[in-house]
Amino acid sequence: MSLPSLLLVDDSDAILALERAILSGHYTIHTASNGREALEKVSRLRPAAVLLDLSMPEMDGDEVLQRMKADPATSDIPVIIISSEKSRAEACLGLGAETFLAKPFRADELLHAVGEALANSRRRARTGSLLVLRVTVGTLEFAVPLDAVREVLLHPATRPLPTAPSYLREYVEVRGEALCVLDVARRLSVEHSLPRVERMLVVIQVDGVALALAVDTVKDPEEYAAADIDRRERVGGTDHGPLREGLIGMLRAGGHLLPILDPRVFVARGLLQDLPKMVEAAEARRSA
Repeated sequence: MSLPSLLLVDDSDAILALERAILSGHYTIHTASNGREALEKVSRLRPAAVLLDLSMPEMDGDEVLQRMKADPATSDIPVIIISSEKSRAEACLGLGAETFLAKPFRADELLHAVGEALANSRRRARTGSLLVLRVTVGTLEFAVPLDAVREVLLHPATRPLPTAPSYLREYVEVRGEALCVLDVARRLSVEHSLPRVERMLVVIQVDGVALALAVDTVKDPEEYAAADIDRRERVGGTDHGPLREGLIGMLRAGGHLLPILDPRVFVARGLLQDLPKMVEAAEARRSA
């Protein structure tokens, strides 16, 4: 029986040699010394797991991770962050990394981290289940993966954000953090079914940026088995319109088919990185 394959990614030959020495005999080893090479090899080799450094030439590990998780073909490959940069590594856990191991590490720690990551991956593959949050906006209903959701709260009072697009004209402070509020109804050109005081905010984390989605109702989180989900690859028409990048699959729930959407589908390309600056500018005008 062939051994599971690992892709070791680090710009340090010493670290690659150490990881190879520890893991050889247990796994088939491939290596990459920069982010772009890593992405190419991930796509071509489809390793069982990736051990990823963060600070590298050409493309940092953070971006490698985000691109892997954004691609349905590689999103299920577990990524183990190997780094001495604790805060950056912990942030990567919110972007979909499996776990974080600090440098320097012991041999038993590395073997344990890889073993646990692969075991978790196998469990997910066996069940094929998905935890989702179902929400409604007007007469529309859709689901988002629960791992993208930070929290849900009643729609509080907001402040104006005049320089943003029409669907992103407010921001709100949540426990000292200023978050842009994206009105999903306005974004989809539908009418809310509830007055503002009864609506909900779903706080999500997209590419490291927190954002609040304004919706009408939110149901309790639910786990659906693989048999209840038609994955994106099996759904016709996914090459057209906004579904091209945002559709994860279709969910069979209560006799209906509901789209499961990646929350980033609601934000225009390139806008995410500007959101913190928009909020800072609005706060500056408010205090002037």
